[in-house]
Amino acid sequence: MLATILRALRTEVEKLLAERLARQHSSRRNQAAFLINNYDLIVSLLAERGARGEDSLHFEQLLDSIKATYVEEQLIVDHGRLIAYIKQTEPLLMQGVSVADAARADLGAMEHLLRSFHDTWQAGIESINRDVMKSFANLKLGVEILKQVLTQLLLYYTRFLDLVKQVYPNGAPFAQHIVSIPTLMNEIKNFSRSV
Repeated sequence: MLATILRALRTEVEKLLAERLARQHSSRRNQAAFLINNYDLIVSLLAERGARGEDSLHFEQLLDSIKATYVEEQLIVDHGRLIAYIKQTEPLLMQGVSVADAARADLGAMEHLLRSFHDTWQAGIESINRDVMKSFANLKLGVEILKQVLTQLLLYYTRFLDLVKQVYPNGAPFAQHIVSIPTLMNEIKNFSRSV
């Protein structure tokens, strides 16, 4: 009977946080940050009190799930068009590139996105760093999420470069605007260490 009451209490806490309090924040990113901060606090308190068990595991799973949501929402702020382009173009080019497949890819948008990323990537990483560190009171949690966001950015950019290589196997005419993966990784490492 006590376990049933505790599950009901846990459900009501979840509803309060996710359905009422989080919705007071204007953006999905801010809602996710609110939930991460609160779920992290609950998990920390349960661990501190030695109450590891079903409830703790449940909130850890919620925390992991909402972190993934936050990562995507954070990246959409500065790199939403790049992400949308990748998701739209990858299915067109999945099984190798023929002339017809390459023609279906929006090459003008590809070049524009590449040039735009080239011009703004460093400022974008700084902006991500500021936003993430401002959103989380727990420094360790903030650094962990910053690493997840920057890693996901690197993965998206790598997927984008794969699309460029598929369409232009002999080299893109705008190759001078490609930011190399090692350069991007080095900058990400610098931000991950500097916090």
